[in-house]
Amino acid sequence: MFTRRKSQAEEPKEFWKQRSWVSSAVFLGTALVIGSVSLLTGGAGDEADAAPPEAVKGPLSTDDAKDGGRAKGERPEGCRTEDDEDATRPTSAPKDVEWKNLDGVTVPTSPSAGPTRFSGPVWWCYAHTPMGAVMAAHGILTHMSTADWRTVAMQQLVAGEGREAFISQRSQLGQTQVTGEDAGVPSGFFVGSFTKDTTQVRLLIKGASGGLGVATVSMRWSGGDWKVKPHTDGSLFATSDSGVNSNGFIKWGAA
Repeated sequence: MFTRRKSQAEEPKEFWKQRSWVSSAVFLGTALVIGSVSLLTGGAGDEADAAPPEAVKGPLSTDDAKDGGRAKGERPEGCRTEDDEDATRPTSAPKDVEWKNLDGVTVPTSPSAGPTRFSGPVWWCYAHTPMGAVMAAHGILTHMSTADWRTVAMQQLVAGEGREAFISQRSQLGQTQVTGEDAGVPSGFFVGSFTKDTTQVRLLIKGASGGLGVATVSMRWSGGDWKVKPHTDGSLFATSDSGVNSNGFIKWGAA
């Protein structure tokens, strides 16, 4: 519970209170637009937010199991994609991109790059390629604003200190609703450094006002699918919303 308003001179340490994170959340259309009232009250969540992590189950639940889980790298049951172990950095968007509406936010999907499976709130089964990582980054981050954010976090964020920090802090925000006025739309992407199991992607997002923002997301191949690797402070991406242009990005969506 927050007991006082911080002065403008003070820079809050928690990533989800920082101006750059809030503004980039608008660009991403995640609806984590935090007002001063919710900050001061702690933004109490609903009963679903209070559910213990072990109660969350889904198609990717077994990847943390010590015994009886899938072998390393094995795809979850029912997941089949056209993977390319020698995949190179993408130079264009998939020709089969299909744009889906997720609680007011436009999200790219692709039969070739994924997701190819939709299990309730969990969109999963992404191609084991850099392009698959790009698609997963969009889908996973956008789900963080929905009522089922906790399920997706437990299924599609890499387990560890960062995930626990995100869940703890996100639980205090309650639930907000994206509208057409504040939802950002994808405008482009760029794949940075990558290996077979780790990829860094940059997402270019056009805000409702026409401004551009960039979210840099670390992706990890874990439990047979792409997941977001949170920072240790719980943040899911690094942001930039100053002096951003579309140079070097592969254009799509709102471009």
